[in-house]
Amino acid sequence: MTVLVTGGLGYLGSRLIRELPDHPSFSNEEIRILDNLRQPRFHALWDLPSYTKYNFVEGDIRDAELVRDLMEGVDTVFHLAAITNAPQTFDIPEETWDVNYEGSLTVFEAAKDAGVDQFVNAVTCSVYGTTEEKIKEDFDCDPESPYGEAKLEAEQEIFDRYGGEMGVTGLRLGTVYGWTTGMRFDTVVDKFAYLAASGQPLTVYEGAENQKRPYLHVQDSVRSMMFAADSLGDGEAYNVVGQNGRLQDIVDAIKRHFPDVNIGYTEAEQLNQLSYVVSDEKIRNEGFETCYTIDQGVEELADKFRALQ
Repeated sequence: MTVLVTGGLGYLGSRLIRELPDHPSFSNEEIRILDNLRQPRFHALWDLPSYTKYNFVEGDIRDAELVRDLMEGVDTVFHLAAITNAPQTFDIPEETWDVNYEGSLTVFEAAKDAGVDQFVNAVTCSVYGTTEEKIKEDFDCDPESPYGEAKLEAEQEIFDRYGGEMGVTGLRLGTVYGWTTGMRFDTVVDKFAYLAASGQPLTVYEGAENQKRPYLHVQDSVRSMMFAADSLGDGEAYNVVGQNGRLQDIVDAIKRHFPDVNIGYTEAEQLNQLSYVVSDEKIRNEGFETCYTIDQGVEELADKFRALQ
């Protein structure tokens, strides 16, 4: 049988396609990768495990005919393809909707028609929006970016179309950090590590130090996907969070592993990184637990940047 990973060369996908062969449930399966190379991560195809058969297809999830063809023989779909840089999506709201909503439904319908067993949809905690509550999955979502809006609407439409004939899981991932072959540096942990490693100063807005956000190491995000394919599929959403961390926790970890870093504090006209805390009790009750802390993630990144220090 075959596993299909959409967005398989991206930040999460590039690590998932390397972890699947060592998971007992997927060790004998072909791994089919679909990616449109919007970000030209050709290097994510280098040094893949030699004991697994891979098949890479350059293409777009909005190409319905291509997606239908790729579903032949597939038993598990990990749907990761998306436009993911939330601030950027304010400049491209139509394209964001087209990819993150319409494209997701194209993949879902093709999977359902092909008789796929499990469909794991990578979503985001950005669907929640601003709140002072500890957020559970039944929270009344109010996303604040075109990215969050499209991901939420796609998830809800997929659940509405869920009829039990195919296992479906929505994983609402915290802000992902940590090293992968398909690195990105537009989120705070990875960005701060890069700046510190390259000798550039970090700027922290005064008053933001104690704001909390849900964070998730990339390896834990990949583990949660494989867990969902193995153990969930009930047509429901699950939060996945490693640590509800303060910005100061990230700064402290950067200081520990990049001791020469220069950190400056400055006033902001308006703080737009608002604080919220997310509960992952639901998926923990199903037997999944995260393993990595922010400090471990920064330590890992410091090791990757060790030649610069």
